Amino acid sequence: MTNEQIKENLQKLYKCESDFSVIQTGKKSGRVNGFYRPATQEIFLHNKNFKNDNAMMFTAIHELTHHILHEKGESKTRCHSGLFWSTFYNLIDKAVSLGLYSRERSKEVAEKTAEIDEIQKQIIELQKKQGKLLNELYSVCEENGDRYEDVLEHDLQLSKAKTRQLQIMSALDSDISDEMTKVISSAKDELMRNAARQAAATGATVEQVKAIAKDKAKTTKPADDGLESTPSLKREKKRLEATIERCQDRIANIDEQLISRGEDDD
Repeated sequence: MTNEQIKENLQKLYKCESDFSVIQTGKKSGRVNGFYRPATQEIFLHNKNFKNDNAMMFTAIHELTHHILHEKGESKTRCHSGLFWSTFYNLIDKAVSLGLYSRERSKEVAEKTAEIDEIQKQIIELQKKQGKLLNELYSVCEENGDRYEDVLEHDLQLSKAKTRQLQIMSALDSDISDEMTKVISSAKDELMRNAARQAAATGATVEQVKAIAKDKAKTTKPADDGLESTPSLKREKKRLEATIERCQDRIANIDEQLISRGEDDD
């Protein structure tokens, strides 16, 4: 593909407010496959790194994502943030639907992926079994007067958060991983959890599902206007108010400790 053809394909994925250029360096790099230069809004691709145009398009879309977030004025402290990856994979999904990028795998890759997927399913089944046993352990601890928390933390070396995650998995009728379960369970309400589950079931990435669970999916979609919904703003306000209340309680607690020690908070 020529630079012009790559740019034309990228423009089909997202209507950028500012122009950009695509430059194939004609080089091979052991460090990166490409990079984006925000000062000049140029996408550089080390085309000698790729075995085919499909692989090069993947990197081109990666660099386009940097351009999109740059013109949106997103924070530069983390160039590969959760927002970056959810936006990137939304663009990849669109590229697949338009025939600009293919997820058709080679025979060897497909076989190895299937092997790993089978192991993943076995791990999930064991984790679900572990979650059920943890529920039973709680009951046994209650009956015998043993401290459930101490058994978890000391005997099993499991945190409460991980235990809760495994217990949630044990109640699911799906092959969702523990990582994806954690993301889905972080949703604020059942409507968002269902949307996150549906996205996971259709093959969305962890970051895409995380954006849905946090009600930020709209802001990661390629053609979004960047505006947040009213329900989203209300939820965010409520969350911030709760955070402020917790901080105020903590400050009061610290003041009490300082006073009890004869210390001045200055």
